[in-house]
Amino acid sequence: MIKMDKTQLIQRLTILVITVTSTISVPVLTASAQQPRIKERDGQSPALTKSAADRYLLKDTDRQLTEFQQEQKPVDKQIRVPDEEDLISMLSKGSSTRASRKACLAQLPLNQLTPANRTNAEYVLKDLSMFRTLPKIHFDVNHSAYAFFIAHPDVVVSIWREMKLSEFQMWQTGPFSYEVDAGDGTLGTLEVIHQTPKETIVLCSGVYKSPLIAKPISAKALLHLQTEYFTGNDKKIDSVSHQVTMYVSFPSQTVEMAAKILAPVSNVILDRNFKEVSIFMHMMSLAMERQPGWVERIAGRLEGVLPIRRPQLLKVAARVYIDGKARQNKIAPPRLQPPKPIDVITQTSDEAPRKLPPNIRVQPVSRAQSPM
Repeated sequence: MIKMDKTQLIQRLTILVITVTSTISVPVLTASAQQPRIKERDGQSPALTKSAADRYLLKDTDRQLTEFQQEQKPVDKQIRVPDEEDLISMLSKGSSTRASRKACLAQLPLNQLTPANRTNAEYVLKDLSMFRTLPKIHFDVNHSAYAFFIAHPDVVVSIWREMKLSEFQMWQTGPFSYEVDAGDGTLGTLEVIHQTPKETIVLCSGVYKSPLIAKPISAKALLHLQTEYFTGNDKKIDSVSHQVTMYVSFPSQTVEMAAKILAPVSNVILDRNFKEVSIFMHMMSLAMERQPGWVERIAGRLEGVLPIRRPQLLKVAARVYIDGKARQNKIAPPRLQPPKPIDVITQTSDEAPRKLPPNIRVQPVSRAQSPM
């Protein structure tokens, strides 16, 4: 037993001499490059090479070999969290100037609204208390995914809740109408009064109640979304540029004055929220393309939406995934025309989306009823 121990000791001393000798014989630049590692080892002998270890039949449990393996492990590259500039591009800043308001009013397609909807829209515009055109933002997003989320905002809100991003709630109460609850005392209704592939106009009515104020604060608003579609190819994904213009009317002069005083703060919040919505659409499109299984799990847990929305979301995710695979294979996805919003009339249509009939009138129903 003593003889065997001496033999092992001689082997180890021989290996140490060989290692030290080879270290001294290398060029000066290489030796200097190895100095920091020797210092980090607190005076320990240089680690054995794998070939030397195999030659002298040392086991992998040997301390030096183990340290060698640890040092040779590739360092995990830190994944850089993308900045806002990596996800979206701001083409123009938000504005509340008179010149911007005049230009935006000229772009409103009031002549394309039904008489009743035009009357409601003009009611807000004639008693305008607050105006804001949000930043114009460009970002990559599959057109099918974008069109689906624009046509079904309640699905977006439900995904937010499932991801613990917001407590905001929205229910579809008619083909084009919704009820909302912000969870902070704000309740309201939304009605889509005009929608084409490139434009969406929403009429909003809301009230804010709080124990801190004597009377509820009510307001009406008109939202005008404008979208430009940019078709991708076999190397680049689809993209869009969109912008929202807000027209708000407060019946109370006191509330209107307070809103104008707080405008510098509220404008920043509005612009920021719109950027975050754009980032969300970009990231959801990316998830559909790269992680369709995650989207499937999210779709199965959606709450507050019609049952048909879950398979519709999965169908859109599959379409985006196929487009991504086609692009990887250097095949440009077929795009004959800009996508139109998902058909919200039949709720179950498998046909190509079509323009919303301009003469449809929405009859509000309770949340428990079907919107059709």
